[in-house]
Amino acid sequence: MSANAQNVVPDGLIPRFELPRSGLQLTRRTRPGEFFDVVGRRSAVFGYENRAAEAWVYPLKIFDDFRLSFQLEGYPLEIDGPEIAKSIIVRPEATVFTYAHAAFTVRQIVFAPIEEPAIVMLLDVETTLPMTVTASFRPRLRLMWPAGSMTAYLSWDERERLYYLTEETNCLVGIIGAPLAEDISVMPYQEEPRDLPNRFRMRILPDQARRFFVPIVVVGSTEGREFARATYRRVLGSIGPLYAKNVEHYARLQRDTLEVDTPDEDLNAAFVWAKVGIDKGVAENPLLGTGLVAGFRTSGESERPGFAWYFGRDALWTALAINSYGDFNSVRTALRFLGSFQREDGKIPHEISQSATLIKWFTNYAYPWASADATPLYVIAHADYWRASGDVEFIRQQWKSIERAYLFTAKTDADGNGLVENTGVGHGWVEGGALYPPHEEIYMQGVWIEASRAMAELAAMMGDQQLAAVARENAERTRVATEKTYWLADRGFYAFATNRPRKQRPEAERGPNRARRQKRMEELSRATLIDEDTVLPAVALWWRTLDDERAQSELDHLGSGAMLTDWGARIISNQSQLYDPLSYHYGSVWPLFTGWVAMGAYRYGRPHIGYQALMSNALLSFTGALGYATELLSGDFHVAFGRSSHHQVWSEAMIVTPLVRGLLGLEAVNGGREWRFMPQLPAHWERVAVKRFRVGEARYDLTLRRARGRMTIYVAPSEHQGSASADFAPTREAETAAGQLARKLIIGPAFPLDARVRAVRVGGRRVPFEIERTGDVQRAIIAVETLPAEIVFEYDEGTDVIVEPPVLEPGARSQGLRLLRARAEQEALRLVVEGLGGRTYVLRLHPAAQIAAVEGARFASGNASASNQELFVDFEGTPDSYVRRAVTVKLRRTTR
Repeated sequence: MSANAQNVVPDGLIPRFELPRSGLQLTRRTRPGEFFDVVGRRSAVFGYENRAAEAWVYPLKIFDDFRLSFQLEGYPLEIDGPEIAKSIIVRPEATVFTYAHAAFTVRQIVFAPIEEPAIVMLLDVETTLPMTVTASFRPRLRLMWPAGSMTAYLSWDERERLYYLTEETNCLVGIIGAPLAEDISVMPYQEEPRDLPNRFRMRILPDQARRFFVPIVVVGSTEGREFARATYRRVLGSIGPLYAKNVEHYARLQRDTLEVDTPDEDLNAAFVWAKVGIDKGVAENPLLGTGLVAGFRTSGESERPGFAWYFGRDALWTALAINSYGDFNSVRTALRFLGSFQREDGKIPHEISQSATLIKWFTNYAYPWASADATPLYVIAHADYWRASGDVEFIRQQWKSIERAYLFTAKTDADGNGLVENTGVGHGWVEGGALYPPHEEIYMQGVWIEASRAMAELAAMMGDQQLAAVARENAERTRVATEKTYWLADRGFYAFATNRPRKQRPEAERGPNRARRQKRMEELSRATLIDEDTVLPAVALWWRTLDDERAQSELDHLGSGAMLTDWGARIISNQSQLYDPLSYHYGSVWPLFTGWVAMGAYRYGRPHIGYQALMSNALLSFTGALGYATELLSGDFHVAFGRSSHHQVWSEAMIVTPLVRGLLGLEAVNGGREWRFMPQLPAHWERVAVKRFRVGEARYDLTLRRARGRMTIYVAPSEHQGSASADFAPTREAETAAGQLARKLIIGPAFPLDARVRAVRVGGRRVPFEIERTGDVQRAIIAVETLPAEIVFEYDEGTDVIVEPPVLEPGARSQGLRLLRARAEQEALRLVVEGLGGRTYVLRLHPAAQIAAVEGARFASGNASASNQELFVDFEGTPDSYVRRAVTVKLRRTTR
């Protein structure tokens, strides 16, 4: 039966309808302790496989400890649902749990209607005997942290077969209803309350089960009982269309935004799911509006469901990814939301609770204004949006807000030394622990330099040449000061931060090696420079603000086994005296950091480090919460922290951005007038395809194929230029502005340094090209003015090496090979690698010439030949430490 034709029948069942699909699906057997979520714009379910779940309708926690149990006719005992939960299917539109018993199968289909303040569960039952399904839950009706609410009261409406959750003001209301429900738990008012779940049961006959779904609907409201009841009735009466609307939303997300097809299916799937995960971060709160929240986890006994409220810097780092795949409407939404809460002096909020309007959030709490980085990131995100979209009108609307944000951060260089400060302003990255409080973080300098460059572009576009000049001067002044202040020449990396010596004795937190950490903290408390080897210089690398030679040395640190695990980048080297693998801010692994490393490596021509970091993030999509990347993990073992938000939005952003802007080198710039395709592909990739890359309001497709000595790139406008949906449609101003622009395409694929590009042809005609060398690669760069076009690069092959990403095993220590350098010269390929002591690793060579000899490694047969391409590298040392060594593959070339 069609979804549109179904109606609730008198006995409370819903005629079965075919469940449409958006096209994405992940499935596996359930695993105890693995997180899952079902998230819409206005509601969410959070839980763990084989355990109970909780339901939220923003900003209210409706209930927790929800579970199903089953009882067959003639069976005296109930069967607990979590004990027989066999499989989970995750789709963007819904999650399905299958409960299996010898006498029945029940599929619990859970979805959050994209535009409704509601949760819907459909029970798809197959049974040989009449059975009773019992649902139990603990009613809460609690406002999200930190507002709290008054004591909730639960009542049962026998006629409508639903529970009302209310409180004394009658504003906050929750409803849990099921047309087949029979309450078996609500006691008379005069009875003493007991700490037991509420329960309702639903009797289902085999014939009914074959023809109908059994619905359960959850609703929340901040507008009183009548609004909640109207919503409940509307949702119950339109379950099929609401499900179809979910499906269409996520199908359109894939249909209208960037599509990437590489030879790596895991990477392809991670990219698609990352877009879904980011899109689920868009949350609509009836009291605040619509913006981007940070991430999701169960709240337990609290009212803090992970970080499911609005964060400034999280939204702004994520906006760069959303621009990358072309959902400009969501970026505008996120920027407008943050701008609406901007402080009068220009500062952008760090956190906005979902209950902010019900308390004195912005005046009585420290959280809203705790960070220094959200404000310059706000400038960066606006410029990034303009570069990609060409939407001048939106920038005009936001201009005063952007200008105030920029001037606020400019004033935080209180001593005039060219470095913006954390002291008295807020934390940059590190919020606490052994590295806190810094005075001037290098992270903040990287962000500020890019914010100043961004402001220079925007001011020039707005006609304020004086501000543009000041911003350019600020960028250069801070760049020079950064090199002077943070570079440690004798150690080859940039320091973490400056410090103001403190008289108060620091105290190391409990944990591993506490005495060692205490000693180091006391040393640093007296120092003026915190000379720790951290991941934070990667942010400055992202925007190419650091000296090239020094950046190469910094990347040797960032890509090393001391910093980069198989599952991502630590915040601090594990060789530091401060290192604690269980700490939030001085030892853990964050996919956010990993994305920074990947981007920094690609910017400076170190694609092997970039690829290793990118794949670390991508593979996290399948090891925990299906389809989503977690917030942080242990620094020593591949296990997420228990307090991690297991669906963290900016973690998914750090799959998208390093793939699109890093590996593929796809970026739109100059207000949509120009775009770039500068790929750095792994040596074993022979093809890549992209559809619907958005430049202004145009979309483009491209394919790249390479065979021996020949790379062919075909670029054309996309046949599909986007849907007319309001979710993704451009503003009229953006469409008009971008439509008037002439677009130039810059193409510059990377080759090994020993490759020789002989010719480049566009449409069969030979064109001039420029060679640009950075790090371990060279690029052949051309400009294309007219599309469609076929571009062919003819070249003599270069020499490269292939390292497969390690398999991520739960609980394992890092064990994969680290490939730091692969520098191909005419006479030799020079590698710098790291591996665990006592182990042997295999690299696959992609040679352009006969191999004459190998130093520092061996071939399996002991002979070097062009056909023998597997290289074995043996590492001596202890099995728990990474060892660095150089490998030289000498080449014998024929005359070209």
